[in-house]
Amino acid sequence: MFSFFTRKESLLSTALLDGMTDIHAHLLPGVDDGVVTMEESIRTLTALARLGVRRMYLTSHVMDTTDTNYKALYQERFEELLSQKPADIELRLAAEYMLDMGFPVWRQEGLLAMNGRHVLVETSYMAPPPDLITLLYDLVLDGYNPIIAHPERYMYMVDSDYRDLKNKGCKLQLNLLSLSGHYGKRAEDMARILLKEGRYDHIGSDIHNWERYQKGIESIHIDKNEKKELTRLLENNHLVW
Repeated sequence: MFSFFTRKESLLSTALLDGMTDIHAHLLPGVDDGVVTMEESIRTLTALARLGVRRMYLTSHVMDTTDTNYKALYQERFEELLSQKPADIELRLAAEYMLDMGFPVWRQEGLLAMNGRHVLVETSYMAPPPDLITLLYDLVLDGYNPIIAHPERYMYMVDSDYRDLKNKGCKLQLNLLSLSGHYGKRAEDMARILLKEGRYDHIGSDIHNWERYQKGIESIHIDKNEKKELTRLLENNHLVW
């Protein structure tokens, strides 16, 4: 019988996460609002490896209030984690940069970029920095490829903003949990629209806590077109490793 309803399947019933390269995670212990202890980080990485995640960039927050010696601190924690992590998941160090008044200083000092070129950036959820386009343009001039984290969560962004960012060479990264409603209905609706329209380039977990992440991914259901798009994004993630 013909149905007007699009059939959906549980994300976890698919093989999408098998072999995943995650480009957005807050699992470096004790440096931002992500995991607090080394034990929590190892436990979370073990659980993610069981889901099929095989490669992950650790992208701790960097903003104008971050310690000026953050690179040394992050590297120290990273090396400690490397010595204890599960053997079946690879880790690399990067960062998620807030586009605020401190960003030009971090840029001049050199950024923790994925594969040396791809830089994960974010803005305030409520309003963009007044010099957003200049900040992004300077990144491009320096040879970096800006990846805008979770654009579906920015309350100020509308269709023309997404188009403008893409036209200026920026890539857009979907937060997987946006598809679960974890960040609210607006973020979920916008995520599904952008996914359907093929606007995204990458996908990330943006995981801060295993229990919340597990609850979120267990509730995600996708249709065949969304599955096709997610497959493309996951393939793109491999290219920045």
